[in-house]
Amino acid sequence: ATGVMKTIGDAVAGLTDVKTLIPVLEALGGRHAKYGVQPEHFAIVGQALLWTLEQGLGELWTPEVKDAWEETYGTVQSVMEPVLKREIAKGQAAAAAASKPSPATMRGLSSVDLVKQTWGLVAKDLEAHGVKFFLRIFEIAPPALQLFSFKDEVPLEQSPGMKKHATGVMKTVGDAVAGLSDVKSLVPVLDALGARHAQYGVQPEHFAIVGEALLWTLEKAMGELWVGDVKEAWEQTYATIQTVMEPALMRSHERLASESLKASLRGKSAKELVQETWVLVEAKLEAHAVKFF
Repeated sequence: ATGVMKTIGDAVAGLTDVKTLIPVLEALGGRHAKYGVQPEHFAIVGQALLWTLEQGLGELWTPEVKDAWEETYGTVQSVMEPVLKREIAKGQAAAAAASKPSPATMRGLSSVDLVKQTWGLVAKDLEAHGVKFFLRIFEIAPPALQLFSFKDEVPLEQSPGMKKHATGVMKTVGDAVAGLSDVKSLVPVLDALGARHAQYGVQPEHFAIVGEALLWTLEKAMGELWVGDVKEAWEQTYATIQTVMEPALMRSHERLASESLKASLRGKSAKELVQETWVLVEAKLEAHAVKFF
């Protein structure tokens, strides 16, 4: 505390030579970024300083003296705060660069770790990457748009409905990525997800389209990292997800079809029941024939 008050004293002494004082205050502002000081702290410090001065000066804390100190602190803040902000921004940029995956930091990692580390590049902006992902799906398979509630919202790339849905889907991908270290717990989640998509009209052939669009989106997000082991790790991960979700989707389709057929058979004559159920047998005639013999 004594050191801080001495620094204020130095600033007060330097008011007679502002040209010399400014670089001192700039250096002070920049240095405080290292201590975790934030721009909003200036108001708190200013309030505390003026209160301290008021208590110390007593009856001398006249309106004129108060105005002079408020003006002085405002000037000090106007010099220190911009430098503090620049230094904070530099520190954040350096931290981001240090944490960003690079080909060198990727070497020797397992497929799971490669996927987890590179997903961080996508997770920074799920909405933007999610929109790219869905626009790519509709480029590959335009009819797929008709499966979604936002199909009539234009322009599509600015559709609130698509942005919301795309963000949700990318969050789900992120959850799957996070669960890769515990596959036993992840499998039932993916199984339920696959089954649920039958209700939305998703078909098994859509997995290839979604996979192509997802890998394209990841490639765009990762740039130079999208090579060798990283690309293979993501291809393997999506293939694993598909092997769990696709059978669940097909089972769900069969269940829904069976429920629909049961409902349609109610009240039918014996002849109609025989004829309509035989159609199901004919659909897998060879398999049923083998069972029969």
